[in-house]
Amino acid sequence: MDYIHCPVCGNQSKLKYKLKFNVYKCQQCGLYTSDAEFDLSFQSSLELESREIGLKKLRFENFEAIVKALKAFKGDETRNLKGLEIGSGNGWWLKVCQENNIGCIGIEPEKSHQVYHQKNGLNIHYGFYPDLNIERAKGFDFIIFNDVFEHIKDLDKLLISLKKDLNDGGLLIINLPMSDGFFYKTAQLLYKIGIKSFMDRLWQFNFHSPHMNYFNQNNLELLLTKRGFLKTANINLKSLDISTSKERIKADKDVSKLKAMILATGLRVLKPVILASPSDIRVFFFKNQL
Repeated sequence: MDYIHCPVCGNQSKLKYKLKFNVYKCQQCGLYTSDAEFDLSFQSSLELESREIGLKKLRFENFEAIVKALKAFKGDETRNLKGLEIGSGNGWWLKVCQENNIGCIGIEPEKSHQVYHQKNGLNIHYGFYPDLNIERAKGFDFIIFNDVFEHIKDLDKLLISLKKDLNDGGLLIINLPMSDGFFYKTAQLLYKIGIKSFMDRLWQFNFHSPHMNYFNQNNLELLLTKRGFLKTANINLKSLDISTSKERIKADKDVSKLKAMILATGLRVLKPVILASPSDIRVFFFKNQL
């Protein structure tokens, strides 16, 4: 198929990249969309131990920045908040909330981190949102996605549920990678000269939960404002911890130790350029308007 309809603005998205799955770019809003599917077997080339080493320090720093912003929005109300994280993964966001006395439960389809969840007393329900039966009686003060929103295919179904589950004035917090950041732009250049592996890796096409979309600030805001959300802020987050970059690269079992070492060395050399470039990771705060 040479084109699809854009899930954000409905205009025509033309075939842009031929990878393990096809990637399309909207001619109007610039959204990149793949035809990938979530693999419910949960089997892939993802190596969890290396991934955790490569991400833990970075994620905790970014989560502390999000908590700081959340406290600035809610002030003294923070201790009484009722939050929901969709796609809790290893549970690190919930751990940071716990340490900051912020009430938050999680939903997670996989049980690979269940031991950590139980050991730390994290309140996580296993299954898929919005199908999972959770307590919604009074709604949530905030719902957060940490590197999850871009993995969800049916955005219309998702946003209808989010509107129902958020209180009036509740915050929708979306932390995700950007298509106008350094790494995506680099992958585009490499694709043009015939090197496709970097683009495949950014889309996580070798993992069981690939990216369905790659947003920029404009098309993300367009998607949310059309459905009754008001953007209140966005913050740049760190996209890379150089000290653990080799382990993060090794999270893909298909990457050899030698290649991971070479790539990590290259990232250290390029660190000043990366820091001076548009941010690859941002977190957006949208207010629900009923």
